[in-house]
Amino acid sequence: MSSKLPLIIECRSNDTDYRKDNPNCPHSPQEIVREAVRAWEAGASIFHWHGRDPVSGAWISDVDIYLEAIQGIREKTDLIINPTLNYVTKQSHVSDRVKHILAAKNNPALGIDMVPLEFGSLNIDFWNPQIKQFQTYDQVHISSRAYMQEVLKILKENDIFVSTVCWDVGQIRTALCFREMGLLPENTFWEFVFTGEIMPSGILPTLSNLQAVVDSIPAGEPWLAMCWNGDVMHLAAWAITLGGHVGIGLGDHPYTRFGTPHNGELVEKVAQMANILGREVATPTQAREILKMPPRNAASSPEKRSY
Repeated sequence: MSSKLPLIIECRSNDTDYRKDNPNCPHSPQEIVREAVRAWEAGASIFHWHGRDPVSGAWISDVDIYLEAIQGIREKTDLIINPTLNYVTKQSHVSDRVKHILAAKNNPALGIDMVPLEFGSLNIDFWNPQIKQFQTYDQVHISSRAYMQEVLKILKENDIFVSTVCWDVGQIRTALCFREMGLLPENTFWEFVFTGEIMPSGILPTLSNLQAVVDSIPAGEPWLAMCWNGDVMHLAAWAITLGGHVGIGLGDHPYTRFGTPHNGELVEKVAQMANILGREVATPTQAREILKMPPRNAASSPEKRSY
């Protein structure tokens, strides 16, 4: 990737519920739309979120919750929307996990731009460095290859763009196998998940590790770095200079060293870093062009924001 390409910033708004640390982490559809607008105004071109119970903040799979958020985001921004697949449990069925995606896809006023798919399972027990113990010992995020195959077939049948989410090099290799099978399109967006101290199952956020994952994908394909349960800022600087893209938001880290920022303020920090390093920030229209995605209907899109 060229460092001269505009920088795509993805706002990752509420993957983990950090509301106890930062009250700006959104739960309800109205709060999610508010954060989407803030992120869009600050420079984000992609918006990612999880459906949450408006009161408790628990992950939920309610289709109407997702559709309400999508409608509000569409009405107020031209963001590329990238909602999660539904909450993972051992009892999850693919039909349950894609029902909100297909409901939005089948509504011409809403639509779906992109769907993230993780290419492997991993242990998700959090580490407590103070007491030197894991908080739990049996939490597993399940993403079997049978599951990946079934989801990819559905996304391919419905012509939905896939962001390829990988937590290690083995998951990248797995994704490339699905490409050889003809299920993962060559036109994808690689999203590399690095992790902070409390999540040792992921990639340590170092420059050498970033270079290793970038070297593992076909040359020239677009990629993004994020840091789940950790601060992404060092990775952001390296990604900007190496020609990659950046994901940031209150769903990944509460960023209390900045006080209680909202998602837009975090996006703005990455946009300012890009400006300092001499790289333009992509609008959603430019991001679509970089990712070779079809354009949204210009007549139905809000007026574009500028920087």
